[in-house]
Amino acid sequence: MSLRVCVDSSVIVKWFKKGEEHEGEALRLRDEALSSKTCPIICEWVYLEVVRALVKAGYPKGKIVEAYKILREMAELGFIKTVPVQDLLERAKELEIELNLYASDAVNLATAIINSENILTEDKHLLQDDVRSYAEKLGLKIIRLKESYLKIN
Repeated sequence: MSLRVCVDSSVIVKWFKKGEEHEGEALRLRDEALSSKTCPIICEWVYLEVVRALVKAGYPKGKIVEAYKILREMAELGFIKTVPVQDLLERAKELEIELNLYASDAVNLATAIINSENILTEDKHLLQDDVRSYAEKLGLKIIRLKESYLKIN
């Protein structure tokens, strides 16, 4: 059985965007997913967040389309578990109100909460002390990539 962990776009984008901080840890996660050692869990919204990040970084359209296709194929083949946004709406709404999170951050945190799994992120909003404390009260950790292999393995 593989290790399960929720992941947001701030981590997944590092699979495609070279030269990012903590790229090595992100690529290790990808490799572990492809060898079924780890099962990343994402909200389906992450596909579009990765596209947006690559567009914003000026990536060529063809490379962006290819990255999107790779992520979709990884999910179809069972290397990534996806959660429909519809399943997260109520919990995400509560998180937006309670923690003053953006919708995308609330959806990613809701993915972790609903699946009862820790979340890997480099997102500054999810790494705030109040958000981390909230998750800890639910028995979950919000983990940075540089800490990841110390805390999730």
